[in-house]
Amino acid sequence: MRGKCIFITGGVRSGKSAFAEEYIKWYKQNCQAVYIASGVAFDEEMQKRIQRHQWDRRQESWLTLEVPDCFPNAFSRLHKGHILLWDCITTWLTNILVESLPVEDMLEKLKRQLNDWREKGITVVVVSNEVLDAGISEYEFTGNYQQLLGELNQWLVAFCDEAYELDYGMAKRWKG
Repeated sequence: MRGKCIFITGGVRSGKSAFAEEYIKWYKQNCQAVYIASGVAFDEEMQKRIQRHQWDRRQESWLTLEVPDCFPNAFSRLHKGHILLWDCITTWLTNILVESLPVEDMLEKLKRQLNDWREKGITVVVVSNEVLDAGISEYEFTGNYQQLLGELNQWLVAFCDEAYELDYGMAKRWKG
């Protein structure tokens, strides 16, 4: 049986992570929940956000994999008995750009990895941010980032079985 892929997006502080975690709790049944965390504590605010997310997960028995950019060998050990929450793909893409990693290669690896998990019967929930509501930035780096993220989000929605958008803690189901 093929795994499912669920896409969740929304603006900053829209409730994406909380919705994704609740989705996992409801869906996981006899699976081990795995949190793929891409956040890097570059400043005090991000460190507090990471700590808050870690605190939220302590109530459940989450296995956490830190994946700021490259894919760890641990990905190969994931199997049908796992359900994954990647929070968030936006931060992962940012880290790749900041580290000057080969973006196209990394995006292809991501697509292959998601497909591999689906074929193994692993359910994956992918969280992303909506950064295009205000239009494309006039600044080159930010504009390129928005373009890449927009294309990635479109691919994810097409690939995923379900797609949700969060606004003010309220979820709208767009697909599935």
